[in-house]
Amino acid sequence: MKNLFSTSLFILANILLLLTGCKEDELPSSGEGGDIQSLPIKLTETDYTSDNTYYLLNDDEPPEVYFDKSQRSFYVNQPLQISLDDEQCFLLRFYSPREISNVTVWATIEGYEEDFKFIELEKVMPFQQLKIQIPFATQDLTAYTRTGKKIKIMQNPYLTAENITLKVECQDPYYKKLQAIRCTWRISFSDYSGYHWNPQYYKYKLLAPHAREAVALALNMSYMYSSERFEKALHEFGPLHSDNNKTEIDKDALLKKVIAYRGLSFGHCSGVNGVGQGGTEMYCLNEWCFLEHYVDDSFETHTVFHEFGHNLGYVHTGNMSYEITGPGWITLCANVYRDMSLDKDLPVYSRRFMHTRKNTNRYDHTNYYRASKYVIEGAELDAIDGGLSPWRGETDPGGNEGSPVSLKLDASDVPNATATTFRPKDVYVYGDTMYVVNDAAGHFSLEIFSIANDQKTHLESIMEWTENNETNTFSRQPNGVFRANGKIYVTHEGSRTEIFDARTKGHPFITCIGNGNWGTGPTQTIHAFDVSLYKGIIIIHDKRYMNFVEERLIQPGTLPLIYARSENLGETNGTYGIAVDDRSGLLYTTHPNKRIDVFKPDDMREGTAPKRIRQIACKNTPYALDFYQGRLFVSSNGTEKFCEVNPDTGDIIKDYTVIEDITLQAPEKFCIRRNTLFITDRTKEGACVYAIPMNKLK
Repeated sequence: MKNLFSTSLFILANILLLLTGCKEDELPSSGEGGDIQSLPIKLTETDYTSDNTYYLLNDDEPPEVYFDKSQRSFYVNQPLQISLDDEQCFLLRFYSPREISNVTVWATIEGYEEDFKFIELEKVMPFQQLKIQIPFATQDLTAYTRTGKKIKIMQNPYLTAENITLKVECQDPYYKKLQAIRCTWRISFSDYSGYHWNPQYYKYKLLAPHAREAVALALNMSYMYSSERFEKALHEFGPLHSDNNKTEIDKDALLKKVIAYRGLSFGHCSGVNGVGQGGTEMYCLNEWCFLEHYVDDSFETHTVFHEFGHNLGYVHTGNMSYEITGPGWITLCANVYRDMSLDKDLPVYSRRFMHTRKNTNRYDHTNYYRASKYVIEGAELDAIDGGLSPWRGETDPGGNEGSPVSLKLDASDVPNATATTFRPKDVYVYGDTMYVVNDAAGHFSLEIFSIANDQKTHLESIMEWTENNETNTFSRQPNGVFRANGKIYVTHEGSRTEIFDARTKGHPFITCIGNGNWGTGPTQTIHAFDVSLYKGIIIIHDKRYMNFVEERLIQPGTLPLIYARSENLGETNGTYGIAVDDRSGLLYTTHPNKRIDVFKPDDMREGTAPKRIRQIACKNTPYALDFYQGRLFVSSNGTEKFCEVNPDTGDIIKDYTVIEDITLQAPEKFCIRRNTLFITDRTKEGACVYAIPMNKLK
């Protein structure tokens, strides 16, 4: 079965396990472990397999299962369900997005004086259903009572749920928090098929990720309403009104009504933000509501509490739904929800427990990234997703080996080319392969060469490719090229970055970044000038911004979304460059307005606009830049056309316009690889690429 959080590949293995497994009706009636001579049964996380464990509300669970209350429902004050089923199997279900540790189940059987220790579970996983056959149905067993007495449990193939009592003990702080819930709501899920009132609202049914989020929302709301913090805030808040005449509501009676409310049956609605109906379990929310109630998401809770106000019997008067008579229920609940989340007091205080926003199994496929209203960090969350910083991947260490190279490459090295049809704009070298972007008008291409043994051999020209069964080309002037992890990236002013397979003959097209339409939407860039990769993030400099894309999302046929976009850097035409200083971890980018912008990648967060930590003024207009052994080199339009500069001040340390017998006339983009400077020189007489060993730049 497929991984259920298909777009969250960075979620740790336990979460991937969380949402996979066999179908419920495929579970065997017995667990693993062979013959058991004595109790308790002890299970660790490694003992959970498809033979004994299934995960509730997983993405592959059929709607007819999770819409069936007899199969999928729970009470908020009893999210951990344990029972003996009709097949003499111990059945545990846990409706929670968080795990608990060190769970002990005690059993009492009719005819025995004391209860005995039955099962010890090192962990109960989020949304886990555990099913194992009770061993004393088929054999005699030794067990131990609470007083430490050793007893024998006799084989009983006729044991039923009426003859056995099961009790859970757990000191896990999260479990104890759940035990503090005083609300008695029953939570279920409904498709509201055929609902008579505006059936179009319920055309798009609740999906499994929505159902998991409904569990989180129900636990959070019920815990909040059960807390002393809410009761105190309720009484300290201003008056609550049931109508526009400002008829005051008895707050003690209101709280009792909330605690004793019978339950909520979650559904999904569209066309409206939500639907709640007085005195019923009907509680429908638009998809965004399931995502944005977290304080480390957008923290939009208005609809969540507005609709619950309707459930409590209040209409659009007073301040229990719309706050017509002044701040009321919506504001009160939002304030307490926020504060308890920031204090990590709510059961599911962060979106990071499930990362539903990154799940592709939902309706809106354009909003996978959203800046956090408030940032929440913690070891428990980092264990799930690796931390808030996106820079978790590996920088491709390959292709930089080999001895220095010395050569000059020009139009004579390209079959049937002339100085008019071949004008190198950018160059990148990976091992013995050189990639050269050609921006000659009417001849846009990526030219690929072998430079093994300092020899120049033309391998291929990429001028067109097949995309969606159609032929495509570089629609505008190409600018930058980079290779990493088996992919070639080429930027061009058609507001796209083309991505090709570097390891397959013919270099087939994979996908692109940017949909070709100028803009700042989730799949757009404003032109595309330079590209680089660092620690799993693709960095694209367009005409206004630095754009960041997660490399892990590059898949055939998928248009990846922009993870984050920098502050507006100022729009102007020119050549742009990107480089990361591996020693400091800082990101440097050139700007035609005679400056270098510096960013601190580790500060970047999802959906935010990274800001420059400083700007470095330059004497000349910088084109491109790269680091070599801690030294920063910059090409420019000034008298000093290629220099080493101070990475802190931008001051020129040494001018390398002349390097032995080579005088650079119009250098632009370059890279330093294999201890070699590979640099384009765009002279009017005939542009070329030089390869100059770095030991000549003393």
